Amino acid sequence: MGKQHNKIIKRRRRKNYLKRKTELQKQNAVRNKVAKPAAAAEAAPEKKAAKKVAKKKTEE
Repeated sequence: MGKQHNKIIKRRRRKNYLKRKTELQKQNAVRNKVAKPAAAAEAAPEKKAAKKVAKKKTEE
């Protein structure tokens, strides 16, 4: 009976694990939908590249 009992326990644990995992995925999906528009609004405008100044050559 020990092996059958272990099989049932494993099955139950696996079922609970998968249930928790799917609930977390659902929560993360909701968070990601809410977070994306806010992150895009807070993005800083792009800065232009600094102009490079040519060095003067000194003749010796």
